[in-house]
Amino acid sequence: MTDLTIQNAINHLLGCHRRCEHQITESLGRGGEHATARHVQTLRDCSELCRVAGDMLDRNSEWDSRVCELTARVCTDTAERCDRLGETACASVCRAAAEACHAFVSAAAV
Repeated sequence: MTDLTIQNAINHLLGCHRRCEHQITESLGRGGEHATARHVQTLRDCSELCRVAGDMLDRNSEWDSRVCELTARVCTDTAERCDRLGETACASVCRAAAEACHAFVSAAAV
């Protein structure tokens, strides 16, 4: 696996963390469906998992692949929820983070 694959995953994960945090503020400001406890919790879970996964990749944790697998699932779910609410920027960033995690896990398996 190349350092570029790892760095790409870290960058996407930390970008997703930041975007989800921003989206929480936006969603609460918009109200309605955007501000439901379930949606805000989904964004918070995605944000925190992305931060933790990025940190674990950065320090080459023995658990990084497993955490990335879970993070990819949560990012994909969050992207779908954001799409349904028209939060396309957040959906796009979450989807990119999921793809970067999948690429890391595939490269780590080789």
